[in-house]
Amino acid sequence: MRIIKLHTIDSTNNYLKEWIRIHEAENFMLVVTDSQTKGRGQMGTHWLSKSGKNLTFSMFVGLEQFSIERQFQLNQAVSLGLLFALKNHLPQVKIKWPNDILADTKKIAGILIENTVSSRKIKHSIIGIGLNVNQTEFPDELSQVTSLKTALNRDFDLDSLLVEIRDSIKKQILLLDILSVDKMQELYLENLYLYKTTSIFFSKDKKMFKGMIDGVANDGRLLIKTPSKKILAFGFKEVRFL
Repeated sequence: MRIIKLHTIDSTNNYLKEWIRIHEAENFMLVVTDSQTKGRGQMGTHWLSKSGKNLTFSMFVGLEQFSIERQFQLNQAVSLGLLFALKNHLPQVKIKWPNDILADTKKIAGILIENTVSSRKIKHSIIGIGLNVNQTEFPDELSQVTSLKTALNRDFDLDSLLVEIRDSIKKQILLLDILSVDKMQELYLENLYLYKTTSIFFSKDKKMFKGMIDGVANDGRLLIKTPSKKILAFGFKEVRFL
């Protein structure tokens, strides 16, 4: 499978979108860069990475007749693929809803999925991933981030790790045609940070409340059960973890 390597680019997602507009895309092809100047996360957040130390890349995934109503199942498959690859090195990783990856309680990776939709079917997806690998120093405002090297005190070969992650994500995406929605949901919840654990949350209007993650709806909304047994549903950026 094709891997395009770049030294510096604004965004691997943007580069890959432009590349497939001109060329015939190969499924699961990658664009990876040493330095990304305008890396993006969910809902316009930014991904900061030191040049040559980490993995910042995008993957093309061609899909056939994949309903837009199942787009969160695609998110789950990608999250699990990345998680399982990292578990080979760092067993204590978890998915923080919807698709950040945490090592213990600190963020180690982020995912951004951009879908191209036609007639309520996902035609293809561009999956952007930022993973902290060999970087050990971060800005003061990023106190809640970590890296593989920080956690394990050793360097990683970026090329080998990239292929390992690609193959793991590919495996989970191909399983979407085999596994039931319930089985994919079960795998996701088994690896979800704070699942079934009483915690403190903040709503988008900055109100603090106690609750427990009770599950995730098929459309991706996070379901939180309050002490009064009421189930509250939150979309992306509508709730914040303490």
